[in-house]
Amino acid sequence: MATAGMGDVLSGLIVALLAQGWPTVSALLAGVYLHGAAADRLVTEGVGPVGLTAGEVIDAARRIFNEWVGTGKAC
Repeated sequence: MATAGMGDVLSGLIVALLAQGWPTVSALLAGVYLHGAAADRLVTEGVGPVGLTAGEVIDAARRIFNEWVGTGKAC
């Protein structure tokens, strides 16, 4: 996770949740969780752990978030 753009992805996730009206603490916690969960899923799928890119994490985070929305299961 120490690659170019990962901090941008993390802050973007948090700000996106804030922009959707999430309370500050909830957006922070959900964004951090989502960021890590996305990386964990990629590793489980055989991507990385060395060489994960910010773009891959964004795509995985979007899939996970859509799963949460689809099941009504949020952090």
